[in-house]
Amino acid sequence: MKKILVLLCLVVLALGCSKDPKPGEPDTPTAPAWEDTSAGWLVQSLADAYSRWEEDNKLPTTVNWEGVNIFIGEYVRAGISLALKMIDHPRDWMVGSVDYPSATFGLTTDAPFLPQEVPFSAFVELLRKQYRNMEENKAVALNMEIPGYEGSNLSTTGLAVMLCRGFAWWVEHGAFPENINTWEASYTHATRNCQVSSTVVKAARDAAWTRAGVTEASTDREKAVAIFNYARDEWTWLDYANTSRGAEKTINDKKGNCCDLSHAVIAMARLSGIPARYFHAQCHYSSGYIGHVVSQIFVEGKWYMADASNDGNTFGNVKFTDYTGLHYYEELPF
Repeated sequence: MKKILVLLCLVVLALGCSKDPKPGEPDTPTAPAWEDTSAGWLVQSLADAYSRWEEDNKLPTTVNWEGVNIFIGEYVRAGISLALKMIDHPRDWMVGSVDYPSATFGLTTDAPFLPQEVPFSAFVELLRKQYRNMEENKAVALNMEIPGYEGSNLSTTGLAVMLCRGFAWWVEHGAFPENINTWEASYTHATRNCQVSSTVVKAARDAAWTRAGVTEASTDREKAVAIFNYARDEWTWLDYANTSRGAEKTINDKKGNCCDLSHAVIAMARLSGIPARYFHAQCHYSSGYIGHVVSQIFVEGKWYMADASNDGNTFGNVKFTDYTGLHYYEELPF
């Protein structure tokens, strides 16, 4: 009998010990994987919305959230609330529902972005201001200043794109960025072969402005047209494939193909604080479809072609009649 009692005690002890956590194991339940939650679904959907913007400069009208399509006004409001929840509760933001105030929302597109990068913390303060406006005034403010950048109102289109861009960064890096460009991509920064801070680029930009009588006080359009006209008139187009010179050598040589001429034009525009990007497509000329790269410059709320490879082009106008296989680039990959 004693042997039986001893064995029973050992069994009870063994069972009791099995409930204790092993050294290093948490003694509280862990948060669910973010991808498997309602909040996580919204994070991914908003990141996907940013990918759509990168493709065609248009936000989707709706995103899918747990099998339901919600319109832009709702996904922006939900995104504001979720971003603040992720900032304020980084360990358990994915737990529970995403609550957001009922509020009106309208898209504004005039000057939708500031042509600069801002600290993400300043953008978060903007989101807090918008959240308070939703609670108190039942509306997402159509134009609101980013704290620290007074005098420059951010439209609701810019707000929505920056919000989705922040989520896209989070999905890729597991954290929000320290700084966030107010543009859909870093179209005001130096990139490979586009040496924005180069003294060679600055000298060419200054020469272009002087030639046209442009100063710092001139409009962005006047500055952009001056840069394009200078590149078209002063430089020669050469026929070869892909990048060979980059902005600096193109300016020094005063010649290059469509890639290198675009590097130089874009570098001068970005140096001037004007967003510029690469347009690449199979473009249709009278001789057929040809792979072609064009610089595009953003002024007055619109992207303008600035193709310096043909003397007959003007700012905003090109010789090809159609194109296919379009890609936009912040940095030309070839």
